[in-house]
Amino acid sequence: MSLITLPLMPAATTDPVQEGAPVAEPIVLITAFGPFAGRGVNGSESVASQLDQHLIAGYRVRTLVMPVVWGQPAHDLPPALARWHPHLLLGLGEGYPGTVTVEGVGRNCAGAEPDALDRLAPAAVLEASGPAQRTATLLFDDAWFPMAPVPVQRSTDAGDYLCNACLYTALGSTTVRCGFVHVPPQGLVPDAQYTPALVAIITTLISKNLADHP
Repeated sequence: MSLITLPLMPAATTDPVQEGAPVAEPIVLITAFGPFAGRGVNGSESVASQLDQHLIAGYRVRTLVMPVVWGQPAHDLPPALARWHPHLLLGLGEGYPGTVTVEGVGRNCAGAEPDALDRLAPAAVLEASGPAQRTATLLFDDAWFPMAPVPVQRSTDAGDYLCNACLYTALGSTTVRCGFVHVPPQGLVPDAQYTPALVAIITTLISKNLADHP
């Protein structure tokens, strides 16, 4: 049972989330975050918006953009999963400059950094009865990215902020393939310059993970 009880902000979805509504085609769900820490844009949202509604290996991409608020992933992910029943769930967030990191572990911890509403996490753990960590089920091979313009590498430390909270919460679901990718911060770089290479990397990662699924 989650300890998160703070008032939350609305997330932006591809279309209204209705639990139990039928889905006509197989779905990949990409989550992203809105701006935070005084930034005007979040690169994860920029990349997700470029992929929204695209077909990748026969799967329709849907997106869920969440505010950077403690408790938001635990609030927003369950209804989105109930609506779309995705085969693959991939979270995106901003990480370190010049590097794309594919996170392998989500930890049951919440750090001391305030969120976009300047509020602290209400507890040091995300789920009172949850395991200490959960392992991502997203496949990754650095050989998939021989020509990538930025390094694409595996990480086992997703931090202790909202990105880790999103990954840990997502891995508690029954989604077959689930993981999280940190993209470089966008800063003041225009979308037209920032997104193309990252969209190509994310598309490759998704298509490789769907290759063994009919």
